[in-house]
Amino acid sequence: MSNLSDIKRRITSVKQTRQITGAMETVSVAKMRKAVEQAEQSRAYVNMLTDVMSAFDAVNKSVGGKSIVIVLSSDRGLCGAFDHDIFKLADTIIGGDTVVMAVGKSACDYYGKNNNADLRFADSYTPEYGTAENIASALMKEIDCGASEISIVYSELLSRSAYKQTVKKLIPVEKAANTSESQKPTQIDCFEPSADEVLKVLLPMYLSGEIYGALCENVAAENCARRAAMSSATESADEIIGRLSVEYNRERQSAVTEQIVEIIGSTEALKKQGNLQ
Repeated sequence: MSNLSDIKRRITSVKQTRQITGAMETVSVAKMRKAVEQAEQSRAYVNMLTDVMSAFDAVNKSVGGKSIVIVLSSDRGLCGAFDHDIFKLADTIIGGDTVVMAVGKSACDYYGKNNNADLRFADSYTPEYGTAENIASALMKEIDCGASEISIVYSELLSRSAYKQTVKKLIPVEKAANTSESQKPTQIDCFEPSADEVLKVLLPMYLSGEIYGALCENVAAENCARRAAMSSATESADEIIGRLSVEYNRERQSAVTEQIVEIIGSTEALKKQGNLQ
């Protein structure tokens, strides 16, 4: 690129892009802090529900019914390979007859052509308990119609800078592994008024809690991924601006040198003609 105006225009364009990515990184950091706090607060509640539900044999025995996989994704993208990694993991457990319940616009776009896709929750990607209750209500209807296996795929937050894609089986209840002596599952020998009556109330609560926890974890991980992606984009913009600035200065110096040489050459030519003393 030898044209100084083209280089200057490119530098201006990259600087504008850098302002956008820098602003998005700042916003993502603020959102991530709030989402991480929400995710951490939800874990104790979710773990307790799972602990209690593991005592009910009625929901821990599959009978060969319909299989449902809930896939959580981002809503806006711009977070690197975040959605791609979720879909890659989800595809490993989705069979030909599996019903895919997509939550979030990216998941709905990805699974939109799947014949067994449930796209009712395209606009339900918010870490709110009411959202989780709506999804759980739909799942309860599926259970009444014979669904015997329900799993959820999402990104689990490991720290404020790390996450991993996770598959969690909701039905049958997936018991936590490697529990310590003080964390053994709750043992319930007697249900009042009856196990079935308690289960009718507890199962929707359990599904809502698990989905709410997964939404909180996924949103926190998404903001973590977006912050990293925007940080990387900002650093790349800085590198491009630096490289273009060096090129611009080199071209400008070359142009100035060329002008000086032309002036000197013209002056020497005039001297030879005797027009200058």
